[in-house]
Amino acid sequence: MLNRNKKMVLFIGMASVMLLASGCAKEKTDEEKLAEAVQNSLANAVNKQDASASAKKEEPTVESKLEEISKFITVSFWNEGFVTISWYKNSGTGSTGEKIDIDFTIERLGKAMEKKEEYNTFIQGLDGKYDHVKQVWSKLSVETDNLYNQLKNNKPQANEKSYKFDTGLFQQYSKAFDDDVRKLNNK
Repeated sequence: MLNRNKKMVLFIGMASVMLLASGCAKEKTDEEKLAEAVQNSLANAVNKQDASASAKKEEPTVESKLEEISKFITVSFWNEGFVTISWYKNSGTGSTGEKIDIDFTIERLGKAMEKKEEYNTFIQGLDGKYDHVKQVWSKLSVETDNLYNQLKNNKPQANEKSYKFDTGLFQQYSKAFDDDVRKLNNK
């Protein structure tokens, strides 16, 4: 009978431990609660950032696209192309005295010309509100084509001071385009 009582006590003890353990499994410790709260807080912060970033990624406006085009002309054609070539033909180097690979420079201008064609299509598709910008772009685009074709068909040599490479019209039209775009963005 003692053996049976021991078994019963053991059985009741184990049942109590199991009940207690199952109850504890449902109850989280303070550390677990804190960890979960931190994880939820981080997840909410990330979700808010993602939502904020998505809201900021709106479709570009015509004005912002025109600003992108203006910067493209300044960097890709003027800074990295025509200025470099002007220095090369006069001094045999770039503006800071660095070596210039003229073929590479003209090749890069060719890639910029491809991108310019995409911008031509965009600008020509603008409505009448942008006619003044379209008019200036048309002149700038033609002059850019002229300068690029001159380089492609008759590339200058280093220190070739007799080589005529007049960027005056390009500068005039580029400045006018940039000014018109700035005015649109300041309205």
